[in-house]
Amino acid sequence: MTEGKEGRLLSETGQHRTLNEIERIVNDWESNPTLVIEALSHVESMASIETEQYATCIMSILIPPCLDGKLDKRIAEGLRSVWEAFNRIIPHSLWSMTINFMMLDKITYTLTDLIQNPNLLFQCDSRLFRSQDLLPIWLHILNSLRTTSKHRIWKRYHLHQHQFNSRNILALTNAQDTMMLQLLLELCQERGQEDKEALSKARKLICDFIHSIFIDGDMLLAKILHFQTYSTDLIPMVVESIPSIYIVLSFIPELTRQPQVEKQVFGILMACYLCEKYPLENYLATAEKHVLPRLLRIAFPVSREGQVSTTCVPSEYLVKAIPGFVHLARAFPHFGPQILKAFDDIAKGLPEPRQFIGQEGNSKIILVLQLHKVLKSSRDLVQLEVDRMAQ
Repeated sequence: MTEGKEGRLLSETGQHRTLNEIERIVNDWESNPTLVIEALSHVESMASIETEQYATCIMSILIPPCLDGKLDKRIAEGLRSVWEAFNRIIPHSLWSMTINFMMLDKITYTLTDLIQNPNLLFQCDSRLFRSQDLLPIWLHILNSLRTTSKHRIWKRYHLHQHQFNSRNILALTNAQDTMMLQLLLELCQERGQEDKEALSKARKLICDFIHSIFIDGDMLLAKILHFQTYSTDLIPMVVESIPSIYIVLSFIPELTRQPQVEKQVFGILMACYLCEKYPLENYLATAEKHVLPRLLRIAFPVSREGQVSTTCVPSEYLVKAIPGFVHLARAFPHFGPQILKAFDDIAKGLPEPRQFIGQEGNSKIILVLQLHKVLKSSRDLVQLEVDRMAQ
């Protein structure tokens, strides 16, 4: 801090500004941002026994306009910087204080409440989840509470081993973590007509956070999360933005064998996008042995008597799964002919569109026509990849 700036922040008696004086300056954030920035820097460098009072003052004044997106960018950066300084001195009280100021309904939680259930943080004001200034702070608190919660759970286990089974404790912490991951992924869903740039930046922050969770622990969490599944609309984002997600390919065979067809389709799409990003020959073997055969099994299901259907059974599952194979063909054009044959087999197993002229209002007929349309558009794109390879 320069001498001139320091002078502006000293009272007439030459002492540092009091808490009330700092409050008055910070409250002037709209009309005098430069002095507010200097005040934040000044507070950051102070050694005071009143740290918590200063933190409460600053957070209570600046978090609301920051949520509104009205805060000067320089003040927002100063807020993050001073928050990090406070976090080195009073982390526990700062976490609960900050979260309570971020709550939409002004619910007040104690630190104990938040440690017992870190997922309470998802009740915060939804504007927070698109704030480039506050979301990093929120993610830091979430991770800190998650770690503290785990430590307390395991400490209780070691003190009372006769009452708890370690596998049950692991199941409890994994359940808490996977719920957190599901909620984080939900935050990445597009909300109507929202700012695309804000969404993109928020997704990057959240995906970086999820990646750090995966690489810090064992990959069991990744497996549990993907066996629970999440919106298939998020698969392209997840594959693109979470580098450690490649591990999912190791359990695609198991995922595509799950009895729930929606999980099979999720596994198919996950494999197709992952293969496009990581076009390795061992991943092609997975696609050849498990992914394409599973598509055909969905199209031609096996009866209770063990007989494979000779006609295709139209379903929304097929409509959703078929376009994924375009990404597989981009990864492995030489696998394209097998994909094309599978598409042709499915098309042959369907009634021809011309049989339904004049009956297009029937829901089952709409599904068949939709499936024909998806097959044709996907087939054309796969054929394009095969033709490029031949050139």
